[in-house]
Amino acid sequence: MASRLKLDWVDCSADAHRALARVQLSLDDDARAGAATAPMSETAWQRALAEATLRAIAAFVGGATVFTLDSVAEVRTGRHPLIVVTIVMHDGRREVFLSGTAPITDHPHAAVARAVLHGVNRWTEPLLQREVSPASPADRAGQAIH
Repeated sequence: MASRLKLDWVDCSADAHRALARVQLSLDDDARAGAATAPMSETAWQRALAEATLRAIAAFVGGATVFTLDSVAEVRTGRHPLIVVTIVMHDGRREVFLSGTAPITDHPHAAVARAVLHGVNRWTEPLLQREVSPASPADRAGQAIH
């Protein structure tokens, strides 16, 4: 069965100098949060939310795989505006360019987090499976099975 992170909540606030975002994700009954700030600009809230989402993901997958935000933007096309994110994944062997989208149908802050999840879900599923069920002896490279 596929392991996918679920968006529990997002929170974003701003003052004159910065945007502050917090995002909580869960996997079954395990919830983890990420937080980030961004210098104030027209799109600071989007960047802070995307970074906070990536930090919450990192709390689940650990440091072996690193996801770095490249860009986040609102694109207006069709019936609903979209949030588009681009992310670079580093896993120690390669660098992979990822992208994700989410329509802004209800809450723009949640759309940013959903776009990040859309971009990384395919890559995090195997990592989350290992987190949920530790590797069996047959899965451990270099170890003999007796």
